[in-house]
Amino acid sequence: MRSSPRRDRDRGFTLIELLVVIAIIAILIGLLLPAVQKIREAANRMSCQNNLKQLGLAMHNYHDTNGAFPYLRSGGGQNRHTWALILMPYLEQDNLLRVYKTPITGTNMTDGMNNHTSTDPAMVAARQAQIKTFFCPSRRGTGSLSPITTGSTVTGMPSDYAACTGDTNVAPTTGVFQLVNSNHMTALTTFSGIFDGTSNTLMIGEKHVQLGKINDPIQDGMIMSGSEQQTYYRRAGASWPLAINSSVAANSQFGSWHPGVCQFVFADGSVRAVKNSTPGTTLGLLANIRDGLTIPSLD
Repeated sequence: MRSSPRRDRDRGFTLIELLVVIAIIAILIGLLLPAVQKIREAANRMSCQNNLKQLGLAMHNYHDTNGAFPYLRSGGGQNRHTWALILMPYLEQDNLLRVYKTPITGTNMTDGMNNHTSTDPAMVAARQAQIKTFFCPSRRGTGSLSPITTGSTVTGMPSDYAACTGDTNVAPTTGVFQLVNSNHMTALTTFSGIFDGTSNTLMIGEKHVQLGKINDPIQDGMIMSGSEQQTYYRRAGASWPLAINSSVAANSQFGSWHPGVCQFVFADGSVRAVKNSTPGTTLGLLANIRDGLTIPSLD
């Protein structure tokens, strides 16, 4: 006697069953995606903290060797250099600074460095070198180049970090990095000159770059050039509170693309996240190295 067909074994999924499975998968993905994004951002923020820590250590090692922190800039202009260039040997980038300091036939020098605008292949490679320490992964990866100034075809490495010049736009400024009108390379700050205490003083922080303005020469130009001021330094104070989010227009202030906070390395080398809601007046107290005023809690 022949057995009856085992139709249940051969039966496929119905359309309704497939739709139910797809719906369940979509719900699971919707539940998991925020968790994955949080994990990714936590990793990015930790990487950013490490970058700032490395910059802080480099600043301290520079101070130990030279008796003061680096000057902000050698002067204003495309071929003047900034703190970022002279810090390179303390970030294991000795060769890069050596290229700048070694005379090259046909290349002019400014303030002891070959001009950024040189077309010499070695100089092009040096100014375009990608140094991971200068990039926050929440904003971008490596491989980023910015014009040295508006309309220029000369490009170089930008940075997600900027030096703090204090709580004023009047020279000489009040921060670890002094913006002055002359004698730029002798405008130096020492540990003993930070009267308010190194643990209470901002040194370098995440600079605000408005959404859609990555590689903009004004906000996000070449970090080693003194051409565009918002590129290599920022202020902090009542007139320059932290950017509350990435869409805020740039106004020489600090700010990050991390949700709710902006990270800084303080003059003692510690790295701390400061809430975007922190009053500008409190930021000003942290930016000024000698106001002698009590700083409210950052918690």
